[in-house]
Amino acid sequence: MPTYQYTSPENRYTIGQPWTPGVRLLILLNVGIFLLQLTFARSPLLSLVALQVPEIFENGRWWQPLTYFFLHSGFWHLAFNMFALWMFGCEVEQKMGRKWFLIYYLTAGIGAGLCVAGVGKLAGEHSLTIGASGAVFGILMAYGILFAERSITLLLFFILPVRMKAKTMVLLFGAFEFLAGVGQAFGHVSHLAHLSGLLIGYLFFRWRWPGAIPPFRAWESVKMWWFSRRVRKIDPEEYLDEILEKISRQGRGSLNQQEREILDEASRRRRDHWRGPN
Repeated sequence: MPTYQYTSPENRYTIGQPWTPGVRLLILLNVGIFLLQLTFARSPLLSLVALQVPEIFENGRWWQPLTYFFLHSGFWHLAFNMFALWMFGCEVEQKMGRKWFLIYYLTAGIGAGLCVAGVGKLAGEHSLTIGASGAVFGILMAYGILFAERSITLLLFFILPVRMKAKTMVLLFGAFEFLAGVGQAFGHVSHLAHLSGLLIGYLFFRWRWPGAIPPFRAWESVKMWWFSRRVRKIDPEEYLDEILEKISRQGRGSLNQQEREILDEASRRRRDHWRGPN
């Protein structure tokens, strides 16, 4: 079983790696199938491989959860999914190895399809779903787990640069998909497939590599935000044991800015205490 280490947020990272074998295979396969779609655009066979509810149950088309995520509705649909697969998938594959990376990708895609079909059946919907987004969101979850403490920069609305940790990025994507799904935003986008890909990816790690999942305590984040609101009123000794435990578990590089300030303040106070009054 692979051994994972948390990545220090000080490590500088440029998104986009040389193609790894598994990522290259998946991209070429998706592009090749898309060209076949264009060639046989009016063929009734295409409706057999897309994920259709309730046909998957009524007509016994149980292969559709495996085939739907290799189809795409257009060039940009394909391009965005494959770009995200390359952007995050190469390093994930380097960590997991090609065999487990491909198993993970297929599991996320199939699992997302089964979730969409099951919920659609329970809701009495008639729907058709295609696209690799569920599997790609699974890759995003893997990236957030394996590189949880890595600082990355996202372009908010493709304009504003926002710096955050990888695990925070995954949580934000998940929250956005949930809210968009509840609000029925972007009607032709399957937010359920995206959320299902994240969930299946998380459950896969819980089963296969539970030790790789980083600790993330929401209460700790709330406390650190509150610290930043009243920096001068903090008693650093109150939180020192918790910070030292985090250092022993993940290394000093895992500390955020508020935790470092608290640690520095505690060190300063202890030095002043030992020096005594002037």
